[in-house]
Amino acid sequence: MKKTFKLEHPKIKVPRVVDSVKHDIKKYLKKERKNTLPAGAKYWGFDCKLGASEETAVEVQLPSLTKSIDGLVEKNIMTIYVEITAKALEGGGTPAVETPKESPETEEQAAPTTAQTAPQTAKPIWPTQSLKSSQED
Repeated sequence: MKKTFKLEHPKIKVPRVVDSVKHDIKKYLKKERKNTLPAGAKYWGFDCKLGASEETAVEVQLPSLTKSIDGLVEKNIMTIYVEITAKALEGGGTPAVETPKESPETEEQAAPTTAQTAPQTAKPIWPTQSLKSSQED
């Protein structure tokens, strides 16, 4: 995605336009991550460039892309150039954000502990004494 965003709009305020830009970027990333990986690749990586124009764009890491956009807006730059290139990465490196995986043994151990913490006797939700006394009258 190579796109130049203009943040000035006659009716829409700048913070809303910036939110729209961030949403477009997230939508593009989601679309690219849905693509099928080529053989030998484990995940998608992204090369990002950001700047006031194509000539002044510098490389930024994907997690800091939105913060960099906010930095440009604070400097009153009203035109933002964003370039995001998807690349398939092999398993040699580790992804930027890695989710911890639990082993099957820890899942089996976790199940009995949750069952042990459940109350042994169930108490009625409605007090039975007050209902019986009101019915006798």
